Amino acid sequence: MSIVEMLQEATPKYELTLPSNGEKKSFRPFLVKEEKILLMAKESSDELTVMHAVRDLIKSCVDIQNIEQLPMFDIEYIYLQLRAKSIGEMLTPTYGFPNSDEKIKLNINIDDIKVEFDEKHTNEIAITDDIIITMNYPTIKILERIKNTKGAEAIPLFNLIIHCIDEITTKEETLNKNMLSIPELTEFVSNFTKDQYEKVVHFFATSPKLEYKDTIKTKNGKEKEIVLKGLLDFFKSGSAI
Repeated sequence: MSIVEMLQEATPKYELTLPSNGEKKSFRPFLVKEEKILLMAKESSDELTVMHAVRDLIKSCVDIQNIEQLPMFDIEYIYLQLRAKSIGEMLTPTYGFPNSDEKIKLNINIDDIKVEFDEKHTNEIAITDDIIITMNYPTIKILERIKNTKGAEAIPLFNLIIHCIDEITTKEETLNKNMLSIPELTEFVSNFTKDQYEKVVHFFATSPKLEYKDTIKTKNGKEKEIVLKGLLDFFKSGSAI
């Protein structure tokens, strides 16, 4: 056995539970060579670059298939579990207050960051009495498609809705996403009323999300609530590595 193989055999193994379905997966800490992926991603403010770095890290370290199909809240949770076992449980992101130049360095224990579930949340939405749509949660694959869609930056939520529709059920039939083209889905969503559109927006607003909340005192002694959510927030200065 080579010294590299001996090192690999001695690398500890851990277990995590996917928030989306309760499945247990084994993983190992990331290595020095893999930490370079995070160093490069940390310099980027582009969400897709960060997602790709985290995806590549998970592929190397976690016993899991079809990473691109996992909901983003699973991806974010897995990353933080990897980070905790590879570097340490404490994160030190720099938080900037809205409409203020004041910034503060936080000290957050990864164990205090949870995937929040809304009890009233559902992925089945009654658009009319006769039309029900079933939604998928955003995944890396879906976000890649949106990023490559012309004009997606102008109307990101509209594009997200189109790409997250999984099925459309009527009294006569059920149409899955593979039976409908993007132009057909675009026309379908374009014909929503404002109330129908808001129902779908509510799906995203109440979807499970990795989130950390706390109340801290500012320099002038006032108490303010801070909220961190999503990969970019946890990658801010000092938090990723």
